[in-house]
Amino acid sequence: MAWYYVVNGVSQGPVAESEIKNLHQQNIVTADTPVWTEGMAEWVAYQKSPLSLVSVGVAGQPAMTHACAECGKLFPESEMLQYEQSWVCPTCKPVFFQRIKEGVAPKGTFSYATIGRRFAAVFIDGIIIDIVIFPIIILMVGFQGLTHEGLEPGTNALIYLLQYLFPAAYEIFLIGKYGATFGKMAMKIKVVSTEGTPISYGRATGRYFGKMLSGLILGIGYFMAFWDEEKRALHDRICKTLVVNQSS
Repeated sequence: MAWYYVVNGVSQGPVAESEIKNLHQQNIVTADTPVWTEGMAEWVAYQKSPLSLVSVGVAGQPAMTHACAECGKLFPESEMLQYEQSWVCPTCKPVFFQRIKEGVAPKGTFSYATIGRRFAAVFIDGIIIDIVIFPIIILMVGFQGLTHEGLEPGTNALIYLLQYLFPAAYEIFLIGKYGATFGKMAMKIKVVSTEGTPISYGRATGRYFGKMLSGLILGIGYFMAFWDEEKRALHDRICKTLVVNQSS
């Protein structure tokens, strides 16, 4: 079926249906661009035309779609090419395979952080947290605060509160805001969703408390990362997160 479209007030075409859809993916034809084909009573915006309808598969069911590993846009599976775990749209195929030919990881693929880097990041964060907390405790009650000996119950409770709340606030804020704590930044790794997008403060909170669960079951939740193909610990599985290299 031949289609016509208008750009800068000038009618273009005829072009095939697949071509005009490609132009739409490239934003040459926008949602408001007037389009027309034989049989239509008048020109209509692309978004109101049959071109914008969701493709359907067998028995009228919606066709499966995937996000292109390069441009991130959704396409029906029938129009895409799968390479390993990545799906690529027709427009992005040349760029995608050029990256592979040059030995560069294609966009949309992940470079998972190693266990060593993750451990080092946790170690650095622990030092930073101690540097902040210990001077505050010493200023409050002296060196007794580090051993909790001979302190009033209320003072003891305040110190415990500080020791638990500050690490939580530290990690939740930095992961939610930047995707990485200072330790992770130093090791050039970050936390993202399984789709590769930044995570919210809510998910950062869930992940923090999920780490407690990973530790409570004899640390098995952490050890999972050693044999998991995506190096995900139990709390990453629960919260649908990944720890990847910043260049990923």
